[in-house]
Amino acid sequence: MDFLKTVFRELFGLVVDDVGFAGATVGWIGLVWVLATFMPLPTPWLAALLFGGLCLILAESVLRRSGEVR
Repeated sequence: MDFLKTVFRELFGLVVDDVGFAGATVGWIGLVWVLATFMPLPTPWLAALLFGGLCLILAESVLRRSGEVR
């Protein structure tokens, strides 16, 4: 059983290096999707919201990995 856990953990690590970054990205995309579904915002505003949020998530991840933010 430990062997299967180790294999799964290694395969998951190949795909996802930073779980917080991946979770925040998926969560932000989901939130923007919900907003797009229930709020009649123009497409360019939704695109800008999606892009801006993903840029902030990426910047936070880079700063955290560089040791600037704890």
